[in-house]
Amino acid sequence: MGMTGLRLMLAVGLIALLPATPQAGIGSELDGLGSFGLSVGVMNWLADDDMREWEGESAQPRPIGKALFRYRMNSTWLVSLETGFGWNSYPNSDNVVNQVVPLTIGLERRVRELWGATTSLAFGGGFYSWGRKRERDFLRDPQTSERLHSFDPGAYFGACGEFHVTDFVTCTLHATGNYILNVHSDDFPTVLGGNHLYADVRIGIHYYFSPYEGLIWGGGGRGD
Repeated sequence: MGMTGLRLMLAVGLIALLPATPQAGIGSELDGLGSFGLSVGVMNWLADDDMREWEGESAQPRPIGKALFRYRMNSTWLVSLETGFGWNSYPNSDNVVNQVVPLTIGLERRVRELWGATTSLAFGGGFYSWGRKRERDFLRDPQTSERLHSFDPGAYFGACGEFHVTDFVTCTLHATGNYILNVHSDDFPTVLGGNHLYADVRIGIHYYFSPYEGLIWGGGGRGD
């Protein structure tokens, strides 16, 4: 996994172990509501070695963005469907980038309140489209001539903090590690044949709505 990935997992564990604080975060007022959201941040490949480096140069953190649909089942559990796009580049690489397009579904389990935010552990899985490109064209494996591009299963684990902006608008902070199982590794025996790992940190905004009543606003909207 590497030291950077280990530090990310340790940070997630420390969040779960921090003492609870009495401030209120997300309560039962959002139970049974769905939300649409957008989040943006940075990502970086941590593994395998070929993803992390290109001709001796390390991958540089670059943007990632996601669109999310979330449904809060109750005050403890939330289900999240996410997709997005992110990439890394390398110094002096002549425009070589590693890109990823995740499509995942997962759960968030409430842990505790910290500084007025509700913190949760997040975990799930899905499929990840990944590849190495120069300009608009995917590079090819020198041995098989296969394009360095695949669609593989994977999983993620991380933490999320969420707090109210208005009654039905919230802000989130996500930190996740994403592990991609390269089931097409025989196509890439020279490079990128191993499993891949990247980490991302994102901030997002989410608008909650009622599946039964549609758009709702502060001060009611749920039969009040």
